[in-house]
Amino acid sequence: MKRILIQMLSLLSISTIDAQEALQRLLIEDVNVIPMHIHTVLEHKDVVIENGEITQVRPHTDQDTSTYNLGRIDGRNKFLVPSFSDAHVHLPEQEDLAHFFLMNIMNGVTSLRSMRGAPWHLEIDQQAEFTPKLYLSSPPIHRSDSISPRKAEQLIANYQKAGFDFVKILSVKDQNTFDYLAGASKKYNFPLAGHCPSNISIFSLSNSNTFQSIEHLSGFFSLPDIESIKIAIDRTINAQIYHCPTLDWYYTGQVKESDLRKRAGVAFLPKKWINKWEEKIAAHLAESTAEGQEKERKISKQRFDTRLLYLGFIYRQGGLLLLSSDASGIYGIPGYGIHTEMQHYAQAKISNYDILKSTCYNLSAMFGEQHTWGTIKAGVYSDLVLLNSNPLDDIKNTTDIQGIIFKGKYYLQDDLKEQLKKLKD
Repeated sequence: MKRILIQMLSLLSISTIDAQEALQRLLIEDVNVIPMHIHTVLEHKDVVIENGEITQVRPHTDQDTSTYNLGRIDGRNKFLVPSFSDAHVHLPEQEDLAHFFLMNIMNGVTSLRSMRGAPWHLEIDQQAEFTPKLYLSSPPIHRSDSISPRKAEQLIANYQKAGFDFVKILSVKDQNTFDYLAGASKKYNFPLAGHCPSNISIFSLSNSNTFQSIEHLSGFFSLPDIESIKIAIDRTINAQIYHCPTLDWYYTGQVKESDLRKRAGVAFLPKKWINKWEEKIAAHLAESTAEGQEKERKISKQRFDTRLLYLGFIYRQGGLLLLSSDASGIYGIPGYGIHTEMQHYAQAKISNYDILKSTCYNLSAMFGEQHTWGTIKAGVYSDLVLLNSNPLDDIKNTTDIQGIIFKGKYYLQDDLKEQLKKLKD
């Protein structure tokens, strides 16, 4: 009897290990693949993933010939894309990180670039189950910072050694300060990114050959004419500078408060976030009239429409684009905002393929990692999103998510929503 019990326990142990390993070996069957590194749809493919690595993208077969037992996912009539990236986030307080991360992941956003760094960000456990891929900015450089050539070198060297991925420029004291930082950035091969400061031209940023991305379309609105704008775009292309316009941050100013409260994802927000926003709304309403509020919304819409025109022109001139909603303002919704931002890009007459490329692929390309993630091909470690409908037909279809493959594991979106509800206070 004892021997039989030992044999049963042994079999149970093997079965459990096999089940755990099967979770790391996935087969997405008969799916339509949008690979992003080439502009096509690969129809009726089987995609094999082992321990997070895409090992095969092959024609569909009804009989799996792999030597492994694979966890099977039905991809029939569905579309597989690389997961989405948010290229401009402000990480919340440490106690809210789990909530913030899960809201992103359940929307297919598995890569985040932090744009307002803090030392404690380096302590985040990036191997945790629901921690996205993180690119961390240094604490930002401000106009009030007095920086000598020696101090610039010390800052850049220390931030690089600490483990940050780039230096965030919020503003700078003067041209000399920027030049010191750019020189140190070149010396240590450690990039700068952020605002184009009002006292530094976009041409100066481009000539520095150290800037990765310009946020919020800054630097363009001070240019005097269309010819100057064309030259500025060309300079950024030559310097491989990406543009992250963060349209949704500016869009919300034209939306009535009652409609902001109905935005997708509000139901998943922590109450303390909503309470904080409502306090700001109440204070603003108390200081203005109904006529004044309507005038503000009209001005906000005009300015937003102008930003759409600039973005569309940058795109048509061949400018490099990233995508983020900058969900740090009132009723900016983490995760959900990435889909809203894609719809803003569609308003700017950007093709659905290039909208996807700006969020699925371009962040990996900016960091020189496009052969590691951001595509669907053998040998990459991309997270993936399984969509029920084709986003190339309608960019709104990015919200029609069946599941997310994250760190080699498959999660149904509905299951992630249930986990998020448990975190909600």
